Amino acid sequence: MKRTGFSLIEVVAVIAVVGVLVAVLLPGLQARREAARRSRCADNCRLMGLGIGRYESARRTFPPGCDAFSADPKNDPPRLHAWSSFILPYLDGTPVPVTVDYDKGWNAPGGNDVASDAILPVYVCPSGIERFPGKQDYAGVHGTSVNRAGIEGPVEDWEHSGVLYSTDDEAHRLPATVAMVPDGLGQTLLVAESVDRSYSTPEHPDGNTDSPIGASRWANGYSCVHLASRVINDPTVNAFLSLHPGGIETLFADGRVVFLSDDIDGDVLVAICTRSGGEPVPKGF
Repeated sequence: MKRTGFSLIEVVAVIAVVGVLVAVLLPGLQARREAARRSRCADNCRLMGLGIGRYESARRTFPPGCDAFSADPKNDPPRLHAWSSFILPYLDGTPVPVTVDYDKGWNAPGGNDVASDAILPVYVCPSGIERFPGKQDYAGVHGTSVNRAGIEGPVEDWEHSGVLYSTDDEAHRLPATVAMVPDGLGQTLLVAESVDRSYSTPEHPDGNTDSPIGASRWANGYSCVHLASRVINDPTVNAFLSLHPGGIETLFADGRVVFLSDDIDGDVLVAICTRSGGEPVPKGF
């Protein structure tokens, strides 16, 4: 009687061929998936740019990065609304199923507490891993606390050196206008990826998911960051962070979305974080 089926050698050969095909095809498949995620991330930045642009056109100012000003600091705590909250009415084409009462605190009971827990896809990078209520993977740029190479001494007023700065006292009560960006809109960052951030406190050592500060939540102004390192994706700094290989998606004040390479010159990185520092930026950047 004739035998049917595969011999052991044939089975091993088939497994080896399948293994080789998987090894060859899988990296390409993963690369295509990441390319799609990065494209969606860039689209998020474009939508944010349109929202900020419409806000500026309507009000003649950029939104404050963090509305930390209080008319009566002794009796009226700051509301701490974020730029990403203020532009919600201007995100045309992006359904936003939340309503925010800007006269109350960012997570005040009675409505803002529910709204601030909403996960809005425009504020979530597809390559991010962490998921929690109100997640924000994109940070408004306060400015930088880093000097250019060869410049000694502290950076003055770093929290207000960017466009989306904190309106937190009489000197910085009003948000920035276009006239306050002499470095040029096309050479000044508004928003940069800050994916899967954590914000640890003694009460919340595991990070920001339960933190009352909500440092990685779209509704809270403390989700803004300042450049605290001369490199992107510095593992010791909780600021400019991306899971895209090779760099980070960013939004400039003129609405351009730019993928900044991990090997960007440190002086250029510092320069594009300030609105009026007068630092030189290469032409065509």
